[in-house]
Amino acid sequence: MKRLLSLAIAPLLVLSVFATPANAAAPKAGTKCLTFGQSIVSSGMKFTCLMVGSKQVWNKGVKVAGTTSKSSSFKAPIPISLPVAQNGNITFANVLDHVSEIPKVAWQRTQDVISANSKTAATKNVVLVGPNTQIDVVGGLPRIQEVLARSEKLWSGFSQVSNFYLLMYNAQDEPWAEKTWTTTGTEKKYFAGDIKGELHRIAGNCQQTLSPGVFTGTPSNCRGADSSAIQNSDDAILTFGQGGQGASSDPMVTSGGIVGHEYNHSVQAAQWIGNPKTYCTEQTNSPACFRSANANSFAPCWLIEGQGNSVGWMSAAETFDSYTTLIKNRPYSQGPTTITDYSQGSIHNYLYDQVPNKCIESGPLYSLGYTVGAQAVEVLTAIAGPQSTMALYALGAAGQDFPTAFKNVYGISWSDAATILSKVLAAEYATYGAPPR
Repeated sequence: MKRLLSLAIAPLLVLSVFATPANAAAPKAGTKCLTFGQSIVSSGMKFTCLMVGSKQVWNKGVKVAGTTSKSSSFKAPIPISLPVAQNGNITFANVLDHVSEIPKVAWQRTQDVISANSKTAATKNVVLVGPNTQIDVVGGLPRIQEVLARSEKLWSGFSQVSNFYLLMYNAQDEPWAEKTWTTTGTEKKYFAGDIKGELHRIAGNCQQTLSPGVFTGTPSNCRGADSSAIQNSDDAILTFGQGGQGASSDPMVTSGGIVGHEYNHSVQAAQWIGNPKTYCTEQTNSPACFRSANANSFAPCWLIEGQGNSVGWMSAAETFDSYTTLIKNRPYSQGPTTITDYSQGSIHNYLYDQVPNKCIESGPLYSLGYTVGAQAVEVLTAIAGPQSTMALYALGAAGQDFPTAFKNVYGISWSDAATILSKVLAAEYATYGAPPR
């Protein structure tokens, strides 16, 4: 559900659970906005960036009640006991003594979950490939279906989507992709505005990115991938550009790692499936009706993308060697930036103090979710297993804010955990050496 450089995932909406509504300046209805789907809450009103004609503008806003910290009657299913027991080889208490073991332990714990879950979810995968498109994933459609099946097993017991559309196309077939999705969306009676927004992202996967969600130029370099829930439904779509420059030599693409990453996003938003507030009509539509918006409103940016670039990759990597290949260049692949110097203090500030609805406006800040965020999620996976990271979203769907959910999942406050994670990550980055200039 994001698009950023070669990782190609365009951020739609991220709303801080830490910032108060009064801290955000109210947009003016009809004025230009940068990121399609982005929402900002101000003075009890939620304003959303929508497509009107060919322009992206702020809507009039809708009233919102309370904050995400309030509980609700809706409960998303969670297949593990909470808080997660601290009885593995690596715990929050001793993780600093096991830094070098983290990647393999995290990967192995993920494989153990996949192996233990023999049944896949009742998700129907619908893969549509352009007539002139050659798939970049080695192994083609069978490999893609294999990664999807492994991802579904990984998240067994959590809510998953009913239909997962995977639309694959090169530059020549980009018009075909837009036409195909218009036809499919119309037949499925999806919201017209949602179909139009998806067409914007289909083209964006093949265009130059000016800023998150803002593209320019004729569709030509199809390197992007974008996963999103489909409004007023239990479905999701992944648009996946093919044939772009460097794709055929990118292990994340050729291994199917990006498929695991993107399916991961669909499961994040799927935790809101069944919540009555997410089902609306065209007339009553609001950001609360959009599951991807709800998921991104709950989670900090480091978790949104970090989960995909760690657990999502682990779901695709059937051997530790293949996972090692995927993460070899991950630490600085979206850096260096002016956001952090990779010291313990600056990493702590990044993890703990970032404001999600602001980080989406900063490419350098948001992009660290793919790197520093992924390193952080890898640590959480080594400590408590991959399912712990999705349990956070399930509690978020039930109305808890992030710090509350974190304490309920891990049995440690987010404040204390952020300090420990920053120390671990600083130790890891010290072994990588100085970031490239």
